[in-house]
Parts: sequence; C-alpha cells; structure tokens
Amino acid sequence: SGSMKKIQLSPNFYLHEFTRSQAAARHGIKIKAPEGSEVFTNLQQLARVALQPARDALGPIFISSGYRPAALNTAIGGSRTSAHVHGCAADISVVGYTPLEVAQWFADSDIPFDQVIHEFGEWVHVGMAKPGSEARRELLTSVRKPGRTHYVYGIHSVDDALRMVG
Repeated sequence: SGSMKKIQLSPNFYLHEFTRSQAAARHGIKIKAPEGSEVFTNLQQLARVALQPARDALGPIFISSGYRPAALNTAIGGSRTSAHVHGCAADISVVGYTPLEVAQWFADSDIPFDQVIHEFGEWVHVGMAKPGSEARRELLTSVRKPGRTHYVYGIHSVDDALRMVG
C-alpha cells in the first residue's frame, strides 16, 4: 500500500520492484525480503552491481520478475535451481531497446554477472552468483520449440537460435 516506505537498493532501484508479482497475488503468496536478510543483501548486490550500470547506460529498466520465494517459483513452474529463489536474479526489459540489444549490452560490459539469458526474444534474465560462488559470465539464448525450451550458448536472435537448435 501507499504508506509503505520505499526501500532503496541503488540510486534507481527500490525493493518493491523486485517483490511485486501478479502470480504471487493470484496464488496468495506473500513476498517478503526484510532488510538485512540474505535475500535482501542479494537483491541489493544485483541492483547495485548489475542493474544500475545498465540503467545508467540505457535508461529506465522494468523488472518483470525478481525475487521468487520457493512456493511462487514452484507455482509458476520455475527451475528448481533458479537464482530468482535467492534474490540473485531479475527478468528485465528496457524501453527503446530489444531484449537482444539489452542482452548484448551485458555481454559487452565488464559486469561480473553469473548468467545473462536472452529469453525467447521477450526479456533478459540477469543473474548474479550466490555470495561465495564464482561469477561464470555465462551467456545463453532460450527458444521455444513445440513442447519445450531449448538453450543455446551465446547471445543470438531468436531466428538464429532456432536454426542452431535445428
């Protein structure tokens, strides 16, 4: 509600952007990341280290999915090992740029991300390594083929990725 104080994670990012979810509301799942919690700290890292530089370079970023408690991740069929469950990842889009361009920007940056995925030509998944883990800077493109999702190494257009899947 409007009375809640906005908790700032970085100059342009606020906690509520990472904890709002229509799916959670539909399933009656509460999303909480109290200040000082591990999830909060991870979200702060994600905002400061990965998303803020992108915001500075490209402009306003919309977060379609941020922190997903395990119950929410299960409800939407997310991967069991999803970085979203730890507050280490966000799915983003940037006004005025295609997801391919945004993914390519991250690929060309020196940001120590763990995974950047150009997802279905629709959004970009930006994941950080869990504290204490090494950032892999893995680049992937995901595409849908009837009935399943395929991942291709590298950042590609959907058409090229589909050709690579065969």
